[in-house]
Amino acid sequence: MEKEQREIQGFIKRLRPSVRYFYRAAYAITADRQMAEYALNEALLRVYMRGFASAGPLGFRDSVLTVIRECAMARLEKEPSEDEWDGLPSDPAKGDQLAAMIARQSLETQRMFVLRYGCACTLREIAGLLDTGVDSVQDELSRCRLRIERALAGEKRPPRYFDRLAMRSVRQAMNGEQGDQIDVGYILRALETELTGRRQPRRTLRRAGKALLLGMGGLLIAALLWVMAVLMEM
Repeated sequence: MEKEQREIQGFIKRLRPSVRYFYRAAYAITADRQMAEYALNEALLRVYMRGFASAGPLGFRDSVLTVIRECAMARLEKEPSEDEWDGLPSDPAKGDQLAAMIARQSLETQRMFVLRYGCACTLREIAGLLDTGVDSVQDELSRCRLRIERALAGEKRPPRYFDRLAMRSVRQAMNGEQGDQIDVGYILRALETELTGRRQPRRTLRRAGKALLLGMGGLLIAALLWVMAVLMEM
């Protein structure tokens, strides 16, 4: 197996455990399944081409998420969304009360939580995606957080503590297989095919370049031999 193919296989292997999470991030931003698939594919291609595949485990996931946001937002600027987002998986990981409570909120509130804690979107970005005001987003997130905290613990906890719990719960739910309509194998096969196809022209050009250099080298040697022969006859 060639080095480039091994690199592609290594990249695919790193992606596999988080493909559902990455797809649902693109889907939460676009609210359109087909657009999410295109945005995800484009983002993964960019990640590989930019060399982020060598980042550490946490850096890798965050790098991919950043590019997914870029590609999904760019898609939305070019074409309208179908607005078909259907919420978090209805049955989050067993025992995760926080994720279960978020999944019972209205679709709009769920999406706010997913965009904020699952996609790391700013309040302004969330407001733009939901076509509402920044204050409205902030107020709804705060009200929902207080309701959930009272239901879970009966006491208010520091916002940062809740933020960490919410991020972990939301991202685990986004990566779950419950109610799964995501064909991980298809997404990765399509990506591998496109990456291999993009690498092939580069290999062809390199080979052509090597052949050209060898040919020029041969001509140069032949010219030097001819000059030496002429000088010896003089």
